[in-house]
Amino acid sequence: MLHPHQLDSVWRIVQSGNTGLFHVVGAGKTAVCVIAGMELRRLGFVNKPCHVVPNHMLAQYLAEFVRLYPNASVLMASKEDLEGDRRRELVSRIATGDWDAVVITHSSFERIRMSPRFSERFIKEIIHEIEMAVRAEKSNDRSNRIVKQLEAMKKNWAVRLEKLSADQKKDDLVSWELLGIDALFVDEAHLHKNLYRFTKMTRVAGLPLTSSERAFDLFLKTRYTMQLHGHAQRGVVFSTATPVANTMAEIHTMMRYLQPNRLQELGLQQFDAWAATFGESVTALEIAPDGSGYRMHTRFARFINVPELMAVFGEVADIRTAEMLDLPVPKLRGGKPRIVACPASPSLKAFVQTLVQRAEVVRNGDVKPNEDNMLAITTDGRKAALDFRLVAPLAFFDENGKMAACVREVHAIWQRTTDFRGVQLVFCDLSSPKGGKSFSVYDDLRDRLIGAGIPEKEIAFVHDAETDVQKATLFKAVREGRVRVLLGSTAKMGVGTNVQTLLAALHHLDAPWRPCDVEQREGRILRQGNECEEVEVFRYVTEGSFDSYMWQTLETKARFIAQVMKGDQGIRSLEDVELAALSYAEVKALASGNPLVIEKAGVDAEVAKLSTLFSVWRNQRYANESEVGRLPMMIEALEKKVALYAQDAARIEPQTLQGIAMELAGRKVVGPDAVGEALRGLVKAAREEVRTASRMIERIVGRFGGFDLGMLAARGDQTPSLYLAGHCLYNAEPYQTGPALVATLLGALESVGKHHADAEIQLETRRKRLEDLRLELARSFEHEGRLTDLLVRQRELLKQLDLDKDEAGSTKVDADEARQAA
Repeated sequence: MLHPHQLDSVWRIVQSGNTGLFHVVGAGKTAVCVIAGMELRRLGFVNKPCHVVPNHMLAQYLAEFVRLYPNASVLMASKEDLEGDRRRELVSRIATGDWDAVVITHSSFERIRMSPRFSERFIKEIIHEIEMAVRAEKSNDRSNRIVKQLEAMKKNWAVRLEKLSADQKKDDLVSWELLGIDALFVDEAHLHKNLYRFTKMTRVAGLPLTSSERAFDLFLKTRYTMQLHGHAQRGVVFSTATPVANTMAEIHTMMRYLQPNRLQELGLQQFDAWAATFGESVTALEIAPDGSGYRMHTRFARFINVPELMAVFGEVADIRTAEMLDLPVPKLRGGKPRIVACPASPSLKAFVQTLVQRAEVVRNGDVKPNEDNMLAITTDGRKAALDFRLVAPLAFFDENGKMAACVREVHAIWQRTTDFRGVQLVFCDLSSPKGGKSFSVYDDLRDRLIGAGIPEKEIAFVHDAETDVQKATLFKAVREGRVRVLLGSTAKMGVGTNVQTLLAALHHLDAPWRPCDVEQREGRILRQGNECEEVEVFRYVTEGSFDSYMWQTLETKARFIAQVMKGDQGIRSLEDVELAALSYAEVKALASGNPLVIEKAGVDAEVAKLSTLFSVWRNQRYANESEVGRLPMMIEALEKKVALYAQDAARIEPQTLQGIAMELAGRKVVGPDAVGEALRGLVKAAREEVRTASRMIERIVGRFGGFDLGMLAARGDQTPSLYLAGHCLYNAEPYQTGPALVATLLGALESVGKHHADAEIQLETRRKRLEDLRLELARSFEHEGRLTDLLVRQRELLKQLDLDKDEAGSTKVDADEARQAA
């Protein structure tokens, strides 16, 4: 039984063309893709659709296809089919068969290349774009840095072009174009988000400039597919629950894949143009990556014109959030994930203090960035918070730590759900099974669960299933309740792990880096097909460690992405959130455990940000005041010019090509041929005169159309030019032949009215500019009240924490704190 939103989505794909199925995890996107592909084929819009799925989901996707269409003619291509001689056989079968659908894995899809000729043409276009940008930068007299970076980009593409030419000679395999595929359904499309980006914003944080071969290959194939549909935006469907994995800039990537024509129509196909329309680079005070001090750092962090952005994106994006759908998913006990807070052991507290000392050394520049940096400190802090033995293998097991708490919760739920063989998932990204070679959270957790009474055969690691067949067998055992505790990482057990049938609980042993990872993890349990009415999600947090900070930042970022995706019309601008290494201040705050220190870290960061914004606002205000001082004089000069142009426009004596007439040296010349010959003689004489006299000539030589006709001849090889003189001057293009001189003279006469109209528009623009600037100057800084309050609070916190004393005093306090912790 299909849900209404699935039927709506199928109709949208058939009716509208390119579509992004951005439905929440578990909303039935696979069924939509299958039905839409079959409907497009039935109606004759496509002949041979191709479904591209993650490697481990091939069998699962095919099973869903066969369930919906038992009699469909479907070709399944696994990665084994593209190895050795079987590769030729497979592409031949795809090309010659009349298939309802070809289902192929991501890796196999990538191995069937576009023809070198198609790829070559595309790469040449990219190189040409970069060359044009280099020329523009050089003519703008901009910094050499941008030009060098653009030249480096060009060189990389040139190398790729050479490699393509070499491959062309080696490979005689059937190319993608010859397979007859004219529609693409790409499942988990966010795995192709690292598409090349050509931008001059190379030093702006928050804009990853990675360029993966996988993404470029898909980009070429989507372009070719649309070409088959007459260059219309048809034939491509993307399916993913997380189109925005980490930064809002990824929306532009999705738009480039799905709506290139619309972007071109709006002039937004280049990222810089899109970023200028929908984003702002915010400059703020940040810790340097190596912790060596503070610096002004530009980050692509604010999105503006959000309703307009989502209106354009919404033309292809079929967004369905959990709130919109209200699907029959199990209820979450307590309405939200349960936080299991574990106290920090004395060893962990002492270790966190050493992290503070390391951060201090990094901040002071006493260590090279490749030896130690804030990212390494953050990672060590996260590992220690998970299990202290990850940083000190000889340490003792902490009976009050996260591992012990997880063992207790898993065992209790295992006992409680024995009657229906309830299943649990445990996610952990900061460790992996080591098979006893060194300490592993996985191995230790399994041993302790076995020790608590859970049979070994009911516990499994997702890592043990290496092939797709082994994974399918393992997942079947989980769905049937034969394996009741499955441990794995987000990468291996996130996307496409449909084992929800008997899932009773999910455990986050650590916090992942990105909000989409949390969504993919929890999407394993909170989805349709789960027979449990109520489920639990656990998040294990070690107090006084990096855990709470990580979860807090993840939630902030997830909230931000959700607001945009829902298309909240009340939101015009939003701050993006970047999750990376902690700053020195945050490490110190988390180590101290003092809530006032934690508050001060937040206040300091916001004061720094708002102070920078105030500085930018103040500089802009100075520029506005200066412009307001100049504009009245410019407006007065323009008003006089407009009046003079109006007088000139009134004195025009209209002329036509056939009836053209002018006065030269007191005699009247009529007709285009006579006028052309006379003007040619004038130009020739003036050129000879300036050559022999070696001086510039400027004189009135006659009358034309109610104006004095003038001649200007400069020294050198330049052609003498004509002009009309009234209250203002109207230049004609320099030519030497009679017909061209007649045409350019008529053009100069016609330009009188255009000059008048342009001057009136310019006058109106400057008057409006003056009015707008005066209104702007009347406004105060929008964050003034907030900044004032924060500065007051900052002083209060300094006093309460005794940080307003001299440097020696505060150093002594730090030393005392370290001694007490040790």
